Amino acid sequence: MNSFFINKLQCRSLIIIGIMLSINIIIPIIFFVGTMIETESYGKAVLGEERYNARVNDSYLYALILFGCVILMVIPAILYIRKYTNNYRQFIETLAEKDMEKLIKVNDKAPFYEKFMPPYIVKEDTVIFFKHLQYTTIAFKDIRSIHVAQTHYKGYSATVKIETAEKTHSFRLSGNIFKVINLVDEALQSNPQIIVNKNWNVA
Repeated sequence: MNSFFINKLQCRSLIIIGIMLSINIIIPIIFFVGTMIETESYGKAVLGEERYNARVNDSYLYALILFGCVILMVIPAILYIRKYTNNYRQFIETLAEKDMEKLIKVNDKAPFYEKFMPPYIVKEDTVIFFKHLQYTTIAFKDIRSIHVAQTHYKGYSATVKIETAEKTHSFRLSGNIFKVINLVDEALQSNPQIIVNKNWNVA
């Protein structure tokens, strides 16, 4: 199961990178075609051969410059995606079969944009939250309380505050309520002493 999930994760990563690279090519092409259509609409008869050739050369030059500018923005984004994917992979590779089944259950309920890149992973008696290029590992035995505040404005969203002896962590979970219910259930199964705010899941 681990290898299947990792393959899907890598496939999703490659699709995102492919889209970014496609945009990097498409934008300069659109610019080049647009400027060439404008140049051809005048034609050599109006512009003269020298001016016409200069505009064509400028179209190539500016398209190349645009390509360079866009790729300077795309490369950091690609490196970000690769690092983001590797953060998931290093944990998924170490999951036991039982924890892998839990991850798949969460993934099956996840919205499309979170497929194979869940906001958290439960591993043994800990939960690992992922945010950008960082991850936070919290042991369920260290949790004192969980407070859930939900909103339904423009879709479901919940702010989950997890208090430990050392620190209070705050995470935002969106898309649907299942991932919040699952997190609270996993925490309470591992540590029944955790205090959860009452009636947070009452509609």
